[in-house]
Amino acid sequence: MKKLTFSLEREQVDRIDEYQDENDIKSRSEALRRILDEYDELNDEYEQLHTEYENLQQEIEQERNKTKQVLDQREEHTELVKYVQDERTAEQKWREAGIAQRLKWRIFGMDTDE
Repeated sequence: MKKLTFSLEREQVDRIDEYQDENDIKSRSEALRRILDEYDELNDEYEQLHTEYENLQQEIEQERNKTKQVLDQREEHTELVKYVQDERTAEQKWREAGIAQRLKWRIFGMDTDE
């Protein structure tokens, strides 16, 4: 192990002493080594959680895109169904109309209100 000398604020020393007492550690050096080890573990856990968070964000965005695609398809389907229904209605009106009405529609076009 290498020896280091550095200065700390009084509050930092107090926190190291408190950690030392709480964990029944014999020296400040050992307490500081453990604090640094815990910091490394927490930092690793943070990195894992952050990666998981980013992956979940990507999944959410993919699900949003899928949902939008389904909604767009549903809207297009609804429009197609309405178009087919309108065409069927017009065809049925044509079949039920008399010859004079058909001739009128041929010349002037079929009103959608009729």
